[in-house]
Amino acid sequence: MRFYRRSFSVLAYLCFTLLLPQAHVPQAHASTSLAEFERKLATFDPAGRHFIKPLERKLPGLALTGSFSHWFDALTSDSDSIGFRDRDYRVLQAQSLLELAASYRFSPNLELTSINHLLYDLAYDINADNALYADASDTRFRRYNETKYIAREFYFAYRTTKFDAVLGKQQVAWGKMDGQFIDVINSMDLRESVQLESSDYENRRLPMWMANITYYFDNFSLNALWIPDFEANLNPIYGAPWSSPLLPPADQIARENSALLAGRSNAAGDRILATHKPAWNRFRDHQFALRLDVASGALTWGLIYYYAWERDPVPFVTGRFTDASGDHLIVEPSHERLHHFGITSDYAWVASNVPVIGTLPIVFRAEALYTRDAHFVDFLQQGTIRAGASGDAISQHDTIRAALAFEFAFPDKITVIFQPSFYYTFDWREGLGAGFGGAIGDEWNFIPVFFIERPVRRTRDRLKLNATISPYLSGPNKNYQGTKTKLVATYEFSQYIKGSLIYTDYSGGDRDDLFGQYHLWDNIGIEILYEF
Repeated sequence: MRFYRRSFSVLAYLCFTLLLPQAHVPQAHASTSLAEFERKLATFDPAGRHFIKPLERKLPGLALTGSFSHWFDALTSDSDSIGFRDRDYRVLQAQSLLELAASYRFSPNLELTSINHLLYDLAYDINADNALYADASDTRFRRYNETKYIAREFYFAYRTTKFDAVLGKQQVAWGKMDGQFIDVINSMDLRESVQLESSDYENRRLPMWMANITYYFDNFSLNALWIPDFEANLNPIYGAPWSSPLLPPADQIARENSALLAGRSNAAGDRILATHKPAWNRFRDHQFALRLDVASGALTWGLIYYYAWERDPVPFVTGRFTDASGDHLIVEPSHERLHHFGITSDYAWVASNVPVIGTLPIVFRAEALYTRDAHFVDFLQQGTIRAGASGDAISQHDTIRAALAFEFAFPDKITVIFQPSFYYTFDWREGLGAGFGGAIGDEWNFIPVFFIERPVRRTRDRLKLNATISPYLSGPNKNYQGTKTKLVATYEFSQYIKGSLIYTDYSGGDRDDLFGQYHLWDNIGIEILYEF
């Protein structure tokens, strides 16, 4: 009940601030020193003034941009042991990310772009010794120290009024909604698990080498992708701040088990072989995608198809063995093929003569993705195989995920979005794990997401407050898997600098539910962004 009372109190205060009409409050006379500080802050752009602009003047055709971001999230609970996690840490992330982007225009139509990222997470230094140890298995959790991660995007772009061709390493965002319903081209850096937000997608997609071709006709466009490259998802592993408390074994055992950390074994002592991955030099391993977009007045709609690979390897059981500790399995992970079929639609209009409100601009969006033969671990069959039966412990099921979004622009710049989202696994049965696009822990999931935002007038709209509430419903077994509530206050210090204060709460559900397992992961965060 403590979590419900705390969430309700904070949310009620924020909504009260957002929704009450704000009377004009005369500003007090600022001191000379404060006014001077504000003037200096408004023009504070050392990187742009001393680095970007001088280089652009010397090299006509060169355009440089960049940003420095810092995210700091800390837990509000000091509980040590939660499930299998020995949580002797409080800082979830202290990431600094420097982005440098350069574009050189050879002609009005031809351009070369390079986007580079330098990332370091101080959380692995701030917390107690060995509290976080994921970086021992994958250095990306602490820092980017390899060229393929630092050189994030690199591509040539040739653009005309009727034709675009983008060749090189890049990311493609085909969806607009929180939840990535048709945004499936690139795999993701999922280190933050349930904390990941749509605002993070730009930095968390994993770019791939591809050819991206678009033809523009009078009322429609056709986008084709040829992707010889492949990247698997980066998931929160043992020793990461968001490693699930449901994942055995306990940290005291995991951090000392080199075979487990290297992916050669699991908590049950099974033998895990090398993962079969797609190869860029085999044409049959390449990925292909096609998108059609049609515009008809205020309505736009589109169809997509993506011949892709599973982002996470499928753990096929290929044998068994017995040792002194008992019966074990031989597991051979492999990335498998998937067929994705998607649809998207947008419609914008203005409702007139709405009582009390007057005119009300509204945007409606819809996205859905149907996936053929997604692979699910069958844990019941896995148990029978361990006892001597035959099989591979993998079951294939079609899945669908879809969402509708209604965005309202109320007076006083209040924005409200209601996005009901739905996930479904066909022919679901007890004992299935998770699979691409399907429900988590059940046959179906339903998440009615509610978002509200309003700027504070007396700050000249520089301060914005917003709240996002995401209850997670499912059936036929779990019914309710908890609620995630996110409260954000963002202040724009200048055209270059803004900062955010964020509170995220996980409440409700059982301890083995999606949000319920993180009931003690409530956290407060600070984000600083400097763009130049």
